[in-house]
Amino acid sequence: MMNYHINHHLQKFCRETPDILGCAMIDLEGVITASVLSRKIDEDLIGGMSSSMLGIGERISAELMDSDLEQVYVRSPNGYVILNAVGDQALLLVLAAKRAKLGLVFMEIQRTVEELQKAVEAEKWLS
Repeated sequence: MMNYHINHHLQKFCRETPDILGCAMIDLEGVITASVLSRKIDEDLIGGMSSSMLGIGERISAELMDSDLEQVYVRSPNGYVILNAVGDQALLLVLAAKRAKLGLVFMEIQRTVEELQKAVEAEKWLS
């Protein structure tokens, strides 16, 4: 049941946010639990890279900023890869086009993360 709600929120995010190329919910081990990604994308590879990116981001945040990780993003000539914490158990991966308005994307990521956290908490409560 939870995957239905998570997929719903991911699809809504991709559909309603301009210039989003895809998104996924990933657990802390790098396993994709739900996604709206192109078929060309290797989900195992994305999951593994996201897990590595999370580890590096957490270390940098802890060592240099003395705080918890909230978000990591990578900019390339073709766009952005954004990882955002969803509580302490998952990540939201977002692929955004180069022309994306990052302020809008970050605002919509925050809204989507709040909805995903509610879905995860509801599932925990029902279990």
